[in-house]
Amino acid sequence: MIVHLNGSLIESRLATVSVFDRGFLFGDGLYEGLRAFGGRVVGMDRHVERLRAGLAEARIDWDAARLKDLTDELLAANGLRDAFIYWQVTRGTPPPGSPWRARVPAHGSIPTILGFCYATPTVDSHQAPAPRRVITVRDTRWLRGTMKSISLLGSVLAAIEAAEAGTDDAILIRDGVVAEGTSSNVFVALRDASGRPRLATPSIQSAPILAGVTRDILIDRVPSCEVRTITADELAAADEVMLVGTLTMVASVVEIDRVPVGDGAPGPAASMLLGVLREVIGSEQSATPLAGVLGRVSG
Repeated sequence: MIVHLNGSLIESRLATVSVFDRGFLFGDGLYEGLRAFGGRVVGMDRHVERLRAGLAEARIDWDAARLKDLTDELLAANGLRDAFIYWQVTRGTPPPGSPWRARVPAHGSIPTILGFCYATPTVDSHQAPAPRRVITVRDTRWLRGTMKSISLLGSVLAAIEAAEAGTDDAILIRDGVVAEGTSSNVFVALRDASGRPRLATPSIQSAPILAGVTRDILIDRVPSCEVRTITADELAAADEVMLVGTLTMVASVVEIDRVPVGDGAPGPAASMLLGVLREVIGSEQSATPLAGVLGRVSG
């Protein structure tokens, strides 16, 4: 595997990062997970803007717009067109003479930029929503949910709890309000007081959640979708529950806390969302393909 580290393409076995990097010592950094189909990254501009906003809030000085060209180089170097791409930007290593573990970062630190990618299924392999069984877990993570922090211990612990329960994932609940999955956003299909079907997803104001790129694409393409607070009681009573994300695409939750959701099988709302997402991917694939820029590989 070829990785992108601080501007150079290098064999992964030769890539090294300082043990004093603040990402390693503090989890002081941000990340983005991208998905390419047929050589095109889905929602690239959205990823760049989210990273730019997160870096500004974290006060890490790096130009997020570089993500586009670096991703192009990384995919080309690995000969991949259908792939998951991971980028991580940490605050870097303190300059010489600075304390290694100071909470306030020293001036002069140079960010560490790491990217890697690996092959993933083509869009044609996503013909139907994958079924998922989940449990609900109390959300004990920090409150800056809109920042894509590399410090993911809260989500990791929730995922471990789900695995120990013999399920596929967890949906996080904070004070009776639905937040998100451990690596995905939640959509629900339910009925209003008059019995009419409604599609809804939690707002970023209702709980500390990440505004996922897949979530935002679906909200834009399905204007009837309500973005609002969703309670745990509504989740339990929903006709359908879906998880959406860069790697997840659209998955249908068929069981929550050992209780079937609806009839216990993927439903029409999940199929509709997956169809919409496939249309978006298809339209982006038909655009001008990414340039195949092969960088110099070290080692």
